Amino acid sequence: MSANSNSTARRDYYQLRFEEFAEHRPILYHLVDNTDALNRRIAREAVNAIKAAGEANRQVMMILPVGPLDFSYWAELCNRERVSCEPLVSVNMDEYLDAEDRLVSRDHPLSFRKFMRESLVDPLDRELRPRTTNLHFPDPLRPEATTELVEAHGGADLCYGGVGISGHIAFNDPPEPDDPATDEEVRNWKTRVLTINRESCTQMAMGGVDGNWNILPRRAITVGMYEILLSKKIHLTFMRNWHAGTLRRSLFGPMNRECPASFVQTHSKVEVTLTRLAANVPGYNLGQATGEGEEE
Repeated sequence: MSANSNSTARRDYYQLRFEEFAEHRPILYHLVDNTDALNRRIAREAVNAIKAAGEANRQVMMILPVGPLDFSYWAELCNRERVSCEPLVSVNMDEYLDAEDRLVSRDHPLSFRKFMRESLVDPLDRELRPRTTNLHFPDPLRPEATTELVEAHGGADLCYGGVGISGHIAFNDPPEPDDPATDEEVRNWKTRVLTINRESCTQMAMGGVDGNWNILPRRAITVGMYEILLSKKIHLTFMRNWHAGTLRRSLFGPMNRECPASFVQTHSKVEVTLTRLAANVPGYNLGQATGEGEEE
């Protein structure tokens, strides 16, 4: 294949229509109207898995992100159907660190531990809450403990996640240009402390803190692609306008270190839930319209 034809092939996947997805990547896709429908669908799956684990008297391990999902939907469903979360062992994907590589305080406005407490644990009726000891966050002093926990379970039963603008899952960003890490090394990254790259900081600055650049921590601890790919099932969610591009790049583009999320293409059980907004073929907005007043 010539360099020119290869370049053409690399562009084509951005033009795939949703109706063509299964032809190019035969996995299960669920198209929903909006983020409310997406969160309801994910909550139904997760609560069913927790309930089944309880009925079988076993634990269910889930790797959970902060950002793509609203866990209050899970809590509402558990409360309504009286499903106990005692069987749940949650492994959070990541957490921000301070300048001394310590976990940011729980009262930091961007604390993932705070988010999980306020969106999942506190809304649950007290008797339905998971055991505190089963709510695991990676520890910068012992990152290997997360790897050992996931390995001891034989891989998480279910890993939820989204794909960031750089092609990252969790904080597994592409290596910097001067980093010699190979494709295989990136695919086998384990839980570790790192510096968040500028692309991911920019994404969070725009989508998470309304441009408040200075509040963003630059260090984090994250599970690696190794733990993610060890999961028995990976369920990816896409709901934003720019997810139209990251979805196509990660699922249909080249599988390499430039897009760590692309390594999910090797996994035997991947499922995708996406909104109609994310399903759109990527468009162009040269005027950078704000979208103010527009509905999803």
